[in-house]
Amino acid sequence: MEESATTDTMQRLIRSRRLGGGKLGPLTWALAIQLGLLLLTVVVVVVAPSLDEDPAFVAKKTIYLPQRELEHQAAVAEFQAAASAPVMPERLTTESLLPDAMPDLPALPSDTFTPFESDSPAPNAEGLLSGSGLMGALSGLSAGSSEVNFFGIRENATRIVILVDTSNSMFERTRSGKQYRFDFTKIKDEAAGLISSLNANTLFNVAIYEGGSMAWSNFLVPATVENKASATSWIRSLSENPRASIGSRGGPGTKLMEGGGTRLDTGFKQVFSFQPEVIFVVTDGEINRSSGGKIGEDEILGIIRGFQDQLESPARIHMIQYETAVARDEEISAMRAIASRNKGRYRKIKADQL
Repeated sequence: MEESATTDTMQRLIRSRRLGGGKLGPLTWALAIQLGLLLLTVVVVVVAPSLDEDPAFVAKKTIYLPQRELEHQAAVAEFQAAASAPVMPERLTTESLLPDAMPDLPALPSDTFTPFESDSPAPNAEGLLSGSGLMGALSGLSAGSSEVNFFGIRENATRIVILVDTSNSMFERTRSGKQYRFDFTKIKDEAAGLISSLNANTLFNVAIYEGGSMAWSNFLVPATVENKASATSWIRSLSENPRASIGSRGGPGTKLMEGGGTRLDTGFKQVFSFQPEVIFVVTDGEINRSSGGKIGEDEILGIIRGFQDQLESPARIHMIQYETAVARDEEISAMRAIASRNKGRYRKIKADQL
């Protein structure tokens, strides 16, 4: 019994091994085949490409030009082939016609030759221009300024005019039934002193007024020695006769007659035509017409304003009251207004009795 049991057990074991070995064989082959395919894939995809060299792309150098550029280059080449080289002129050469060396200067006697520079190469040129009338055309040119002092009023200007009242009240006045005569020399001396202090390039003129107006010159002239001497001589020659008038007075300048009286307006009309920069006026303060009576403050200021408007730059007007009698308040007010409205100064001086 025991032997039959052992025999059955052995047979079952052998049978089970046979069944298990038959199932394991195909699986092993399948795994082996898959492993082989995997290795082949790795070789083909990874190993084989890495062993090959990278391909090199090489292109031949070929220049392709547009058709028009080719035609242009062909035309240029054809032109250059047809054009001939420019003809170069031969260089000209000259020989000196004169020797290079300068001739020797002649010997000068050193004991008699004394070089000098003249401050005034043509000292009489301005006087000739003034006498010929050409200086009037040159009066608009730039001039040199002068510092002057007229009855204590100081100025610095390039175009100066003195306007003096020569009416009979400047020489003679009746006060409380008594007649007084006044020395006009003070005014003449002051005017002469101003003229003598002028620089040669300063332009100036002198005028007087009463029933009309009269100027020493027809235009502003430079203050040369000759002109200053002539103007001073004319001023000193003015008659101090109370009965003298513009019509009877002599002089080189023109006269402007606009009726009788003491015509300060006429005097301004004449001197403003000279286009002055500064006007000095000497008067006792009377301003009137023979036919129209007194010329009031507002009227004379309006007349002056009209003259000023015609100038490029307004003139400065200084008023010097020559006190020959007790002046009226309205006359003093007018003189002060003329000075203040025209950037000038007012000054009063006492007339000396004879």
